[in-house]
Amino acid sequence: MRPVVLFYTLQAAADFSAYTAALVQHGYEVRYCADAATLRQEARLGADRAAQDGEPVLAILAAATPFNRAAASILAGLPRVGVLAQVDSCDDAALVATLQLGIDAWCPRKCSPQVLVLALHSLKRRLESYAAVVPRQAAGPSQQGEAAAGSPPASEGQWQLRDQAWVLEMPSGRRLRLTSSERNFMLTLLQNPDNAATHDDLFHRRGQRPADAQMAKQRLGVLVSRLRRKVEQHDDELPIKSVHNWGYMFTGGLVLWGAAAASGSGDAAARPDEAPP
Repeated sequence: MRPVVLFYTLQAAADFSAYTAALVQHGYEVRYCADAATLRQEARLGADRAAQDGEPVLAILAAATPFNRAAASILAGLPRVGVLAQVDSCDDAALVATLQLGIDAWCPRKCSPQVLVLALHSLKRRLESYAAVVPRQAAGPSQQGEAAAGSPPASEGQWQLRDQAWVLEMPSGRRLRLTSSERNFMLTLLQNPDNAATHDDLFHRRGQRPADAQMAKQRLGVLVSRLRRKVEQHDDELPIKSVHNWGYMFTGGLVLWGAAAASGSGDAAARPDEAPP
């Protein structure tokens, strides 16, 4: 099955045909979304398919900036959907405003088809690599239902990454859908000693190559601030601390639920008290 690309643009300009031809040539199936309702429907269907076959859905936001921002808010709550936005300006203020919306990657508005394809390849590779971190369950439907029914709530002070790390469960039991950038950030923290990682590790694991260290810190700061606000909306406080001029640390208890089940360890599956290496 070819990976699906949802191309959101209100008016299919001449460069849309060139982009489509390049994407098809590189093995993508392009679906044109002329309005937000179509984009929402296609993204939800794609997310459901991705939950079954593991193939990520990619969305390109190529409309005018205000429409792209509205579209990004629609896609932000959907797991397994990677979002690339075309931006009119590459200055810091414009990029910060774009990244605050939960965009995973960006490219200039009038970039060549080759640049667009490469940016999309990078995003797809990043989504696939992080999906591999949490192996998909091999159990059948009935077994999966039993596992879900027996899945315990988060213990006091315990935060859990669930649904292949696309969902963050708070100690209160409330759950929050993560964007791919937020998911990658949390997994990088989890996979490092003491749940701490440098700015460089966190930024590079997102597939980005910053122009300088200051830009990396700024963009990570935007991501963390956005994630904190989302958690605060659920009346909780995210225990992520900034380590001055170094990186970030998750100071609460954090586990990856269900990953051990794929290794065949029944004890680990019943009690997720250890994250995989």
